[in-house]
Amino acid sequence: MRAPQVVAKGAHLLAQRIGDIAREHGVPVLEAPPLARALYRHAELGDEVPAALYTAVAEVLAYVYQLRRQQEDGGPVPVPPGVLPVPAELDPGTAAT
Repeated sequence: MRAPQVVAKGAHLLAQRIGDIAREHGVPVLEAPPLARALYRHAELGDEVPAALYTAVAEVLAYVYQLRRQQEDGGPVPVPPGVLPVPAELDPGTAAT
């Protein structure tokens, strides 16, 4: 199985518009600024997610799968992941310059 790919990215107004379009189409949206910044900085459209971000992305995907299952079968709404494990050196919002 291949790693997930980056299928959209943007900053500021473009990022907001991507979220708006996702919501309009019923796509779950999870705000995770450190992960978003790291992906924006270290991956281009069509790239696979960098290996250092696999754990954080896996937590997001697990949440999405739980949401999908809840929407199909009912039951309690899953709890969104908390702080995602994004290495500080990949997050331009926290990395030293």
